[in-house]
Amino acid sequence: MQMKMEAEPMAQNMKKQGSLTRFFGSLGVLVAVLFSAAAGTTLAQQATGNVPQVEVSGGYSYVRANPANSNGGFNLNGGSGSLTYNFTDHFSAVGEFGGYHFSGLPAGLSSTMYTYLFGPRISLRKSGRVTPFAQVLLGGGRLNASSGGVDAGENGFAMAVGGGVDLNVNSRFAIRLVQADYLLTRFANVNGSSVTQNNARISAGLVFRFGSR
Repeated sequence: MQMKMEAEPMAQNMKKQGSLTRFFGSLGVLVAVLFSAAAGTTLAQQATGNVPQVEVSGGYSYVRANPANSNGGFNLNGGSGSLTYNFTDHFSAVGEFGGYHFSGLPAGLSSTMYTYLFGPRISLRKSGRVTPFAQVLLGGGRLNASSGGVDAGENGFAMAVGGGVDLNVNSRFAIRLVQADYLLTRFANVNGSSVTQNNARISAGLVFRFGSR
């Protein structure tokens, strides 16, 4: 499925690509630093007794979608939620679902993208005030569109690599200050071949914690 949009000027497109490249570069550094720090502190850190067994989060998400067959990009607004099970102080399993609505489309055209992702998360709990984390999530995505009473949809592969920081208010509640992800999706082109879309996602929200390890 393909949505045709007017191409943005070349200079503006190059500027956006440069910004996206810098975003992915910074995100890669963040993930590398968090994973390296977690590996170096796992054996040394003792259990605090305040690590929740389960965490449920939800909040706002902004996605900058960059289709492979377009000179421009699309802005999406929506939300995402996750369920996290903490096996240890550092290692968790995450299930995440998100829905994002395209903005700025031509009149009469509406489109929404959904993602459902699963994977591991590593958290650093050395500080009682903040909890940074890094994660790699794999799963699928769905793209729905409607125009003139005609509905269409397709499924594809999706992957999110990134991390974030939670501000711990108390043992049962935290504020997700930021979560930044490289969001890869693979939806079909008009000729039926699978095409990769390199997207960026920024989220923020609330975290509720239950139980204790």
